[in-house]
Amino acid sequence: MQKTKFSPLVFFLLVFILSPLQALSQVDKDQHADHFYFAVSAMVSPAKTLIHFSEFRDYLEEKLGIHVHLKQRRTYEEINNLLQKASVQMAFTCTGGYLAGRKNFGLEVLAVPVVKEKTSYQSYIITTMDNPARSLVELRGQVFAFTDPLSLSGRIYPVATINTLGYTTNNFFKKTFYTESHDKSIEAVATGLADGAAIDSLIFDSLYELPDSFARQVRVIHKSKEFGMPPVVVTPSLDKESKRALLKVLLGMANDPRGQVVLQHLEMDGFAIATPGLYRSAILLRKQLKE
Repeated sequence: MQKTKFSPLVFFLLVFILSPLQALSQVDKDQHADHFYFAVSAMVSPAKTLIHFSEFRDYLEEKLGIHVHLKQRRTYEEINNLLQKASVQMAFTCTGGYLAGRKNFGLEVLAVPVVKEKTSYQSYIITTMDNPARSLVELRGQVFAFTDPLSLSGRIYPVATINTLGYTTNNFFKKTFYTESHDKSIEAVATGLADGAAIDSLIFDSLYELPDSFARQVRVIHKSKEFGMPPVVVTPSLDKESKRALLKVLLGMANDPRGQVVLQHLEMDGFAIATPGLYRSAILLRKQLKE
């Protein structure tokens, strides 16, 4: 597996700043200090998400030396509710979910997954094989599937795009509905439940590698510009020592044999520190949203 390249700043943090876990002593008062909670949303269907992240949970538990618990939720809003209440200390969320949480209660980015040496991704607009549409505009008057209200790639991008054209979803599409996961949106288009959908490029490209995937039964008719990768976030109430300990584990995975196996199953190269401006394009897009 190819190792992720990190900046000198990362190595400085590893060598001079990061220290062993201080028992995560500042977590919620109603939780034991030797327990840590993180959450994931159903980026793909819940069963698949659980399989992928259970191994990561075990790895985190071994490295932190405490009990680690995984909470799974169907929507990004549910994930944000857990983080706002500090019912979990960390989460894998979408870019749109992070931006909403940052605005509402100061949600913080801890690290960014690196996939195929990139820390960015796109929104794909897909349609059926027999649909003559060649762009999002040409899907006007048809049925469209969104993934989640907070999803940047699965809702915010297509809605902001049609808003700039002077339309709302109600007067642009014949009907819209939410699938709550990207693979379900792909399936909805492939089986004719929807004429089009907006999809996370990372998930689509991964599913397309499978010979029997619904991704092979649809067409990509548009790709957005690059946006900052869906991040790993932490609740703002988490203490600095705990954040440093978590960051040390994540940044070290690419150089640890067992960590490399976990990363491979998650289809990641590793984790990196978010660069300044990584989410600027997503922030600007969100400001264009008028509904």
